Amino acid sequence: MNKIIVFANQKGGVGKTTLCTLFANFLASKGIPVAVIDCDTQQTIFEKRKVDRRKYVNESFLYDVKVFNISNDKNVERLIQSLKSVEGVILIDSPGNLTQQGLIPLFSNADFIICPYQYEATSVNSTVTFIVFIKRLMSLIEKMKSTILFVPNRYDSRIGTKSELELWKQTEDAFSKNGMIAPPVRYKADLQRYNTVELHDNAFKIVQPTFNFMFEKIFTENEQK
Repeated sequence: MNKIIVFANQKGGVGKTTLCTLFANFLASKGIPVAVIDCDTQQTIFEKRKVDRRKYVNESFLYDVKVFNISNDKNVERLIQSLKSVEGVILIDSPGNLTQQGLIPLFSNADFIICPYQYEATSVNSTVTFIVFIKRLMSLIEKMKSTILFVPNRYDSRIGTKSELELWKQTEDAFSKNGMIAPPVRYKADLQRYNTVELHDNAFKIVQPTFNFMFEKIFTENEQK
């Protein structure tokens, strides 16, 4: 089994790095071989792993975190070819913009593109731009068979007028024509207290519905293929 999964959106701050790390912990807890490639310019996951190595000296880390610069698309193509021979799931945290050429081989070779977004105008508009970009790639690159999985993130049921709730429902309907919509990840402070060691109980309860959905879709797709 080999799966390449890219966490991406063209707007930073939607939680893709946090979700990528939490999902790595989730997969590792299930005994799934997993590795993380941090391609974001901020290298947040890699830096967190360095902190965790100092903090959790006696812990056994269940997956590796590597940094890779995607500014050169040829280097990315070589990386992808090497990753395709790896047994397990490769999670890639991509930059929060669409300016680097290396994103094209990254997206075109992904089995799944996980796209977090938030229920607010800037995030939704940015996600629409991202969808247009991905659909354009799909029309140009015949081999591209990526499945987009949208994750509503930092959802707060206490917020939203009647008209806003209707708009968000329309947004989901529109996004669902281009991919699958996961159950929302609720806004909770516990998700900001994550590490690269394990998925602690409080965080697990928050992300469980979303990650169970993602897990089922990713591995059901694998069985069907």
